[in-house]
Amino acid sequence: MSKLDLSDLHVCVLAAGKGTRMRSSLPKVLHPVLGRAMIDHVIQSVELLEPKAVSVVIGHESELVRSTIRQPKNLRWVIQDEQLGTGHAVKQCEQDIEDVSDVLIVCGDTPLLQTETLAFLIAEHRRLQSDVTVLTAKPEHPFGYGRIVRDDLDQVAAIVEEKDATAEQREIREVSSGIYCVRHAVLFDLLHAIDNQNVQGEYYLPDIIPLALKAGQSVEAVVMHDSDEMLGVNDRIQMAYVESLLQRRIVLHWQASGVTIESPDTVRIEDSVTIGADTLIHAGCQLLGSTSIGEQCELGPYAVLKDAKLDDQVMVNAFSHIEQASAATHARIGPYARLRPGVQLHEKVGIGNFVEVKKAVIGAGSKVNHLSYIGDAIMGADCNIGAGTITCNYDGANKHQTIIGDDVFVGSDTQLIAPVKVGDGATIGAGSTITKDVPGDDLTLSKRTGQQHVEGWQRPRKDKS
Repeated sequence: MSKLDLSDLHVCVLAAGKGTRMRSSLPKVLHPVLGRAMIDHVIQSVELLEPKAVSVVIGHESELVRSTIRQPKNLRWVIQDEQLGTGHAVKQCEQDIEDVSDVLIVCGDTPLLQTETLAFLIAEHRRLQSDVTVLTAKPEHPFGYGRIVRDDLDQVAAIVEEKDATAEQREIREVSSGIYCVRHAVLFDLLHAIDNQNVQGEYYLPDIIPLALKAGQSVEAVVMHDSDEMLGVNDRIQMAYVESLLQRRIVLHWQASGVTIESPDTVRIEDSVTIGADTLIHAGCQLLGSTSIGEQCELGPYAVLKDAKLDDQVMVNAFSHIEQASAATHARIGPYARLRPGVQLHEKVGIGNFVEVKKAVIGAGSKVNHLSYIGDAIMGADCNIGAGTITCNYDGANKHQTIIGDDVFVGSDTQLIAPVKVGDGATIGAGSTITKDVPGDDLTLSKRTGQQHVEGWQRPRKDKS
């Protein structure tokens, strides 16, 4: 399908409800689905249509919704002070919409909805020259949805809710998604004509269908290809199910893009993650937030990366955690390593098992292989840091920096009491406590006590009597 010019389209996103069945103080549309508020997924899909404007109708916790979700430049906020139904919600947009041909109405709790499906709906709406077009689906189990009743000419005659449907009507598989494209010229006349004579005392958007038919206006139904896209989230069970479907969609996308994912049912890859070709992702990995993975990387089992950046050919071994940190080409991390925010690893750096690094820059080719803590540090190239080394960066009140030059060898079980500098080529003997700057090239070590041997000494033993 060629790209539509939708500069004469206005989109209404309905997001005013509380979501009582979520049993949460958080508005329903702000609950995260694969790391992003579910309404963010919807806004992204409608923004890609490039409409004239997008109005988001909010009500419950409106300020929290406004402060949480991203705000494209053409987004407008509309307040629904009283939540009196979907028809009432759209009516609040009347003063906000002008100089457009059509209005697209979507729900803020449908995170699986795709741009291509919406574009198909609008294109069909215009091709058929319809006044009102409803997006429908044919799920395997239509229970709970309003049925699309068609006449002898296969035209839409009504939308009948489940509770009002006859036994015969409940056999109909085609259901309403709650998504509409309506000509602007007729929309608000229809909305003003609907009433609230129902059990809930609310104004329902589907009621525009019989009103349009009665007025002699054309009503069409366009069937979506994938009925899962219409799934709304009303409780946490549905949210988990929708998230699993979205995760499957994302996994398939990256597999088709040249990424190998072992045990794909065990991984979590959030929507905003990017992954290069020929990368191998082992079972149990979690790739979260804005994480970016280069080409030909390998992520070992149960590695967790959040807002991390890996260049090409980086190896992350099992159970390592990386957050807001970056690693350059051929870096090797873990197993059981932790890179905290502010870490930058240059080319061919090795960070080994049970090593924690925080707010530190590690130069090319340097190795910190075992059981060490490197925090608030700048380290040069080609250094070797022995097991058990600690940069003592905190004095109880303030953090201080350790600066290590190039080609430095630090012996095992060394403590570097920051602030301290170590010159290029220096060697520090094992077990040293360094409190002063270390000159380059030479050997520096703490004064050691003499080794003693006590002949005939016996270890105390438990009395077994």
